[in-house]
Amino acid sequence: MPFVALGSNGNGQLGIGSDEDTPRPACVTASQNDELLVGAHSAATLSTSPFHAFAAGGNHSAIITRAPSRRLFMTGSNKDGETLFQVASFIFQAHDIEPDKQQDPPSRLNQHPIPDIDPQNQHIGDKSLHSWRAVACGWAFTVAITEPVFDEGLGHSSRERAQDRPQVFAWGSGSFGELGLGPGISKTGRKAIPVTLDTDLWSKEGVAVAYEATQIRAGLRHVLLLLTESTASSNAGEKKRTLLLGWGSNRQGQLGILERRGQGQQQPPLAEKELRGKFMEPARILLPISPAPSINDTPTVVDMACGQNHSLVLLSDGSVYSSGLDKYGQLGPREVSGTGRPPSQASGSKTDFRIGFERVQGLPPVDLISCGWNHNGAMNSQDRTRLYLWGRNDHGQLGNGTTLAAITTSDSSAIVVVRIPKSEQPDSPDKEFEEIESFSCGSEHCLAMTRSGDCYAWGWNEHGNCGTGPEGVDDRLDVLSPRKIHLSTSTSNPPSSSASGWVAGGYGSSWIVFP
Repeated sequence: MPFVALGSNGNGQLGIGSDEDTPRPACVTASQNDELLVGAHSAATLSTSPFHAFAAGGNHSAIITRAPSRRLFMTGSNKDGETLFQVASFIFQAHDIEPDKQQDPPSRLNQHPIPDIDPQNQHIGDKSLHSWRAVACGWAFTVAITEPVFDEGLGHSSRERAQDRPQVFAWGSGSFGELGLGPGISKTGRKAIPVTLDTDLWSKEGVAVAYEATQIRAGLRHVLLLLTESTASSNAGEKKRTLLLGWGSNRQGQLGILERRGQGQQQPPLAEKELRGKFMEPARILLPISPAPSINDTPTVVDMACGQNHSLVLLSDGSVYSSGLDKYGQLGPREVSGTGRPPSQASGSKTDFRIGFERVQGLPPVDLISCGWNHNGAMNSQDRTRLYLWGRNDHGQLGNGTTLAAITTSDSSAIVVVRIPKSEQPDSPDKEFEEIESFSCGSEHCLAMTRSGDCYAWGWNEHGNCGTGPEGVDDRLDVLSPRKIHLSTSTSNPPSSSASGWVAGGYGSSWIVFP
């Protein structure tokens, strides 16, 4: 079960022990290799992701191992402090939550002091043990969520357990607000700084509300954070809903419509000029979700994905919403008015971006989404033979054999259905197709791992991130339709009939766990 990587590697972001690009799969290594890879081996036999979380940024990458360890490994550039290491790393190195790598924002240091931390056991204060819950990487920054792990032997009270909740941290560099640390803080050095979530801004007066950070995603220069809101009600017990926050650049509308920060009376909505700017601190994103009679029946946010300048949000009912740059159709087909145009274009005006999330039309219910820089993928895990793609296609990102834009007569992008035929089949109506076990959109390419254990790639291939051409020739040509990536004899193992594979795409880079 080899864990390999290929593609762009100028700063060691592949974690293969060098800083040279490679079009041929090379084995990923780590400072504690057994711990990093054991999850890949055990999880793949259970048809689950080999890692708890994986993220790729501009020139750095991160992995959170599966339970019980939940440790953070990082590799790549540290020019802007995005990995927290002293120098750049060419292999994945483990992180602990250490006192010299954690600090409050200077303006809040006295208000919210951080307790002492025991680096040996990752104890925060004298009560809780923290592990890593989620991680996301942008161009030159990293954001992550830690969560408390309680030890019964330490005697935690229910009150203490309720008060100690996950924290959000940011490190690296970003002048567009992507750190979420407030005005004047665009660099963290080699420190992980807590992101302040002013939950009082969203709480109803007199109602006991608790918030928990559950998921985080990052684009080039923007971040989406998912919170779960729990409201105690004596009549109906605990009610839960999701709250979506965002920060960073919203120049193209990639954060959507955000709520004006402020307490007290209802705040006036932000004007378009205000929305198309930088949001230096977390702000609530407004989604057009109609509430159901019961809060438990209202669709909730279950996942997000971030592109270069656009974002997707997946709801529990299988619908997908998009906002941001739409120059290449990456927001997907939209509802049309009586004029045959989307509502915002009915007057005759046309823009190449949209501020505000709207539902992607023509897409069946899905439960998996992924964003490239300007294209997207989605799939329903109950029908794994169909991968839905839309957006930019100048490098063959949509896998339909051309570089033509997939558009319809309504000026909206079309959704392309990619299916991978089973090998050695005649071209007939009864052709069978591979089930896709894992898929991912890289910056301008796509990866798909089939249930039979073959990995396919297509799209932009300048760095060799889609592998080699026929006969193993390193041609670096764009790949316009799914093409199989072959393992070399030095990295291959006999395939396991009970295992499943996994793929992840980055910025001109690819990671693969073969079964």
